[in-house]
Amino acid sequence: MKKMLMINGSPRSSGSSAEILRAVAESASGKGFVCEMINLGELRISHCKGCRYCKAHGKCVIDDDMSPLYGKIQDADAIAFSVPVYFGAENGLFKNFLDRLYALIDNKDGTRTVRFGKEKKGIVAVNCGAPDGNMTYHGIMAHLFNVLKSFGVTDISSGIVPKASPETVRGSQFLKDLIEAFEFQMSL
Repeated sequence: MKKMLMINGSPRSSGSSAEILRAVAESASGKGFVCEMINLGELRISHCKGCRYCKAHGKCVIDDDMSPLYGKIQDADAIAFSVPVYFGAENGLFKNFLDRLYALIDNKDGTRTVRFGKEKKGIVAVNCGAPDGNMTYHGIMAHLFNVLKSFGVTDISSGIVPKASPETVRGSQFLKDLIEAFEFQMSL
């Protein structure tokens, strides 16, 4: 059975980001994935200290709710990020999660290796309340796309869902297009 780890970057477990992931999960289940959603807003994840302990010891010095996520990320066959835009960027909760992924990168003698686990597919969904967000926030989407690429995820679907609300996001053509791209990606 293939595993998809879904990261809800919103502090709300019933907001637009979570609804997007639920729609992705329905599609992914039809493609043989078992999906697990992680709601970052329900976890206690400290800020990265920049201490570089992880570079010397292969794991983060901080033992909090991020610790079990490393193994889940490495074990997943696919990873999905869904994150809302706050003041023109991904929110701080999600950025904190990204910073803590630094523990999965080794740089010894100028050689960079990533401990992200097996090869995986990815999906990035950015959502916002702005009606023109699909034209405004490409920088955020490109950034998150590049984060996954930097971890060796090469097959990534991505999209921006503007004018998102938990009640209307499922009807968004932008979400439908993202899921269609994801379904095509899974068929390759």
